[in-house]
Amino acid sequence: MKRASISLLFITILLQAVTSIRVERVVVPPLVETGRRVELECQYREDGDKLYSLKWWRGDDQFYQYVPPDRSHFPIRGVDVNWTATTSRNSGHNGCEVVVLDRVGLDTAGLYKCEVMADASFQTEFKEANMTVIHLPEGPPVIQPSPGINIHNITWGQRVALTCITPPASPPPHLTWLIDGRRVNTSLVKSLPPVFQSNLVRVSSRLQFTFTSHLLDQDRPLQVTCMAVQGSGVTSTSSPHHLGSLEREEGYRQSVTLHLKPSPPPSFWERMFSSSGSHISCPHYHSLLLLLLLLLLLPALFTSTTNTNTTKTIITTTTTSTSTSTSTTTTTC
Repeated sequence: MKRASISLLFITILLQAVTSIRVERVVVPPLVETGRRVELECQYREDGDKLYSLKWWRGDDQFYQYVPPDRSHFPIRGVDVNWTATTSRNSGHNGCEVVVLDRVGLDTAGLYKCEVMADASFQTEFKEANMTVIHLPEGPPVIQPSPGINIHNITWGQRVALTCITPPASPPPHLTWLIDGRRVNTSLVKSLPPVFQSNLVRVSSRLQFTFTSHLLDQDRPLQVTCMAVQGSGVTSTSSPHHLGSLEREEGYRQSVTLHLKPSPPPSFWERMFSSSGSHISCPHYHSLLLLLLLLLLLPALFTSTTNTNTTKTIITTTTTSTSTSTSTTTTTC
């Protein structure tokens, strides 16, 4: 009896292996931009058995069912099935059910599962794939100078504060500051609290730095750039079989550049006697002390030189007088 049960189990397993159906591949766009149309493909193979049903799920919610030749749709939030475009692409024992979704939104994202069931054995098999939906910023970020800053006349030693703001997006972009193409030190940057608008996020960042001489290059404008990067890099693709999907690139970037025009550089004396002492370097202080010392020593040097010249005049006059007296006496004798 025990031996007969084992034999029956072995035959059942063998029949399932011979007459089965399996999911070959599930094609779900991994990254999609909001508002696009996408295709979900479930590719299956009939190995000795026929397809009884094919179902699509997002998470735990079923939204589509195909029991040849009938199709059914179960409404769930964020999933809008286009019945006209949904179709079957079958070839022999290979089947492919293509479900088209319109107007993809942020709530369309999730884990998608295709499940097939065999007609005779009721064997089921499934495969899953994830879809991420992003909302790109509608335009580049904006740089706003702080009140009181004239970007057309930045003075030497001036404290500059700039704020970069992105349009609403999801996920929020990452902001990076550059000055003349070089990334700035993170100590000069402060991330501001995000602003939420519905399911989107507006992010902003503030850059503060001192406009010093080492930033200038022949009086040309200083280029300050704010760059917004979203995700690991995406771009639209025009593949007809993957509508609305996005392919990864080196980086998806949107940036804006502000030109700060410097005023004429100050002279040595303007820097020397600047009221903003924190911007005067130590060598300038040493030069100032040396100048004051010279001013103090000049009167003493002038007095010493004058006294020396007077002494020389007196000695010369005395010598001349003595010579004249001697000469007169000799003549009288």
